[in-house]
Amino acid sequence: MNEPLGEQQKLSGTSIERTTQAVEHSFFSTSGLDSDDEKIEVWRDSTRFIFDVQPERSSPFFANIESYHLGSLVTSICSTVATTWLRSPVDAARNGVDHFLVQFYIEGKCLFSDTQNSALAKPGDILILDASRKVHSKTSELKNFTLWVPRALLEPVITNPDSLHGMIIPAEDPRAIILRQYLMSLHNQAPDMTVLQAATLTRPTIELLASTLDLSQDEFSTLPDTAVAGSLVSIKRYINQHLNKDNLTPDSIAQALRISRATLYRVCAPLGGIQQYIRQQRLKRVLNSLVDKNMTHLSITQIASLWGFNDPSSFNRIFKREFGVTPSAARSQQFVTVERDHEEYLNDALVGDRQFARWLTRHIC
Repeated sequence: MNEPLGEQQKLSGTSIERTTQAVEHSFFSTSGLDSDDEKIEVWRDSTRFIFDVQPERSSPFFANIESYHLGSLVTSICSTVATTWLRSPVDAARNGVDHFLVQFYIEGKCLFSDTQNSALAKPGDILILDASRKVHSKTSELKNFTLWVPRALLEPVITNPDSLHGMIIPAEDPRAIILRQYLMSLHNQAPDMTVLQAATLTRPTIELLASTLDLSQDEFSTLPDTAVAGSLVSIKRYINQHLNKDNLTPDSIAQALRISRATLYRVCAPLGGIQQYIRQQRLKRVLNSLVDKNMTHLSITQIASLWGFNDPSSFNRIFKREFGVTPSAARSQQFVTVERDHEEYLNDALVGDRQFARWLTRHIC
């Protein structure tokens, strides 16, 4: 039976629109504002969804960011003064930006640090940041590139995604050169791409990232064991689907996945051990629940017990050790969102627009 003509036209129109529609573009700049104080205030407000930025009080202050929305991926080039960039796991839970940031510095450098590591990223180095983790970085005056990759796209194809945070691939490494040139080309060609063309580049981009980042672990010495990688993905998936079960134990996991306990412990060694991984994932669920506006009717103790933490004093201690704040402090912090006065926030004749914030907080994947 033939489709009604009107439906055919509707589908054809949608296809034509995707084929011809240009990718979205965003440009923000403080150059149209008068005083440094006003520029800094607007810049901090515009970036609060991802970082607490603390610029050095150098004059004149400037900040520019140009971004392209390539469907599942976002590219951006940012220029600004020397700055301290702060982000905590509590920030990540509040504002919903759950991405990996693949960065390189065109100009300037970055001293990256978290709770355990510190490293210096120089011009051309590839630096990976995990937006769910703590960041305390200091940068010189800079111009840098960032590819924003949703966790749901990259994590399943990486052997050990938990080790990516703070990874640096030296600028002179051939893989860094290839990745850097590809990402820069992706950004430069974006103005001439349609939405459909951009969408077709998501998969090859993720594949290039996966091969580059996996080969960058263990000092580039060995290829990842694909069997182990597949087992680890299956184990993590099973754990995250059963975190609220009281009987989630190494024995139950091994039995459900039909692997030996020895294999389970060996495969999970990069995670710090199976028990530690379960505890960390449950703590993240607690944190997400604490800052969820729809969970305010539950007490902290009730939320903790939902995820298997039945001893309040022990829970408070391990929560603070994991996130650096108490559960009550995490809950009391204001929820950060870009959904304020929509038109005023997204479009401002003096600064351009801030669409990039909306793209990254819409859970693109």
